[in-house]
Amino acid sequence: LRDLDRRNVIKSDPFILIQGDVVTNVDITGVLKEHAERRKKDSAAIMTVLLQEVGGWGLDGDGDGDEFDEEEKDGIRENDWKQTCQNRNHQLPPLRASTDDLLLAFDTTHQNRILLWDSHPQHSRTAIPCSFFRENSSSITLTRNYLDVGLDICSPDVLARFSDEFDYRHLREQFVANSVVEEEIGLQSRIFGHFLKRGEYAGRVGDMRRYHRVSMDLLRRWCYPLVPDNYNWNHAVGENHYKELSCSGSTSSGFDGVSYVVERHLVYRDVGKGHNRSHVGRSTRLMGPLLLGPNGSIGENCLVKRSVLGPNCTIRDECQVVDSHFWGNVTVEKGAKINGAVICEDAVIKSGAVIGSGCVIGRG
Repeated sequence: LRDLDRRNVIKSDPFILIQGDVVTNVDITGVLKEHAERRKKDSAAIMTVLLQEVGGWGLDGDGDGDEFDEEEKDGIRENDWKQTCQNRNHQLPPLRASTDDLLLAFDTTHQNRILLWDSHPQHSRTAIPCSFFRENSSSITLTRNYLDVGLDICSPDVLARFSDEFDYRHLREQFVANSVVEEEIGLQSRIFGHFLKRGEYAGRVGDMRRYHRVSMDLLRRWCYPLVPDNYNWNHAVGENHYKELSCSGSTSSGFDGVSYVVERHLVYRDVGKGHNRSHVGRSTRLMGPLLLGPNGSIGENCLVKRSVLGPNCTIRDECQVVDSHFWGNVTVEKGAKINGAVICEDAVIKSGAVIGSGCVIGRG
């Protein structure tokens, strides 16, 4: 950001600031208009942050957490019993990072102005300036249910003010967090929140867990029109931003004319002709969401579930592939079991191998 400010290459007001790991179908035309109108009325309104409601850290709802077998209960010390009940069902919303515990405060009567941005999960307490309560005591909302989607509408003042703070290294944890709690009227940089609406999707592929989740959401069509069966049309008209679907490897292996069709249970298969069409054994079970790339082959008595297979992938007989991602030219030999892994290009998984969750097999 400091380099952009020094080079003076940003001429647009406002401009769009987006992180490189964002996958979204949001139409930001309305957000740009709202930001511009707010900016005309208030020169201190320099930034609008897009947020999506995903829920906070909570319980999974499969019971109240107190139902254990008596033998299990007897084996736990009384002092640890309460903590054990809490940990049993405690879960993280799928699109949140494990280090994300964002606490926000909004002034709901002033276009959701952000009054607090605390993204430090290790903190057990936080602070809001007393002056904000005097001004907005009846309209401040505290929440942990929103995800920062990594998409902002900014005025050029953001670059200049970030450059002025020479010791800032992080836009969110330092610049945004400190700007929203500034109490001096003349020094305030007002930052506002915009909440995604129903039908709008945004996710960040910041780690392997979220990489898998966003891929599955794409296959579930939550990010429409970013769906595989639209890929061929968008490729033909040159819409390069639809190449987010390249997580399947289909855009990197020479299959420029690939197109997909969605079948029952959200199984996507290429509609190529002849040798380019994937082959699946009759006794193999396919359970979606699932994408099968072109020129692939799956043998007999296999289970392939909630996975993405790129082009030229070969899976021999009696294999299991669950919650995994194959890039191009992957070969899995007979009887191998792969669960929750990423297999890169040209990898060969030997017969009978067992690959567990979180594994990444490199190229070749």
